[in-house]
Amino acid sequence: IKDCSRMVITDPDPKWDSEEMPSGRTMGDSLVLPNGQILFINGAQKGTAAWWDADEPNFTPVLYFSEKPKGQRFKVLKPSQIARMYHSTSAVLPSGKIWVGGSNTHDTYKDKDRFPTETRIEAFSPPYLDPKLDKYRPQIVEESSEKKLMYGKNFETQFKLQDTNQKLTKQDIKVSMYFPPFTTHGYSMNQRLLFLKTFIAQNSEGTYKVTSKAPTFREVAPPGYYLLFIVHRGVPSKGMWVQIG
Repeated sequence: IKDCSRMVITDPDPKWDSEEMPSGRTMGDSLVLPNGQILFINGAQKGTAAWWDADEPNFTPVLYFSEKPKGQRFKVLKPSQIARMYHSTSAVLPSGKIWVGGSNTHDTYKDKDRFPTETRIEAFSPPYLDPKLDKYRPQIVEESSEKKLMYGKNFETQFKLQDTNQKLTKQDIKVSMYFPPFTTHGYSMNQRLLFLKTFIAQNSEGTYKVTSKAPTFREVAPPGYYLLFIVHRGVPSKGMWVQIG
């Protein structure tokens, strides 16, 4: 299945916008990354979920850029060497890396088979973790940042940049809140990423304060723990745990 479709559900007359992915994928995981990009990872190229019903592992992760025009939204990334089929899983970590594990295509444990029961774990690094981008990567100062949020209220987060001479604008910095999902069987339950309204001020050399407005409604952000990221021109910081509600 190569189909990839999206919809803006708040449009008065919503319609599907469809295109094809670079490769077919069934039982794959779709993870929203801290900077708003979407990662497709794991799964097979043929068949369906359930015991023995899939074939041709899809080793190659694909990055999706929602803001780009159709035909330019996909980027093929470095493949794994491990088949992640039925019962595989993945998760976004506070570091920004992707935890990848699992794969059991049998109703029993089999360590010797065409697709054996997989116990190895991988850490996948999206392009934003390239060491060449470290000088642009924000560092949240947790001891000077608020971690308990109230609906509709402003809160402050402090962060640093290696380049101490940068003058930042609202266009340079985004603050995202990520609700970590429980991901299994190709579905990430409760996964959501929220970008908040922000205002940025520079305190001193290389240290910045961003004031953000917490989500207003529980329907948008259910009570619980979220990972908060500062995103500088597409490069996210490490996540900081915050609580709302």
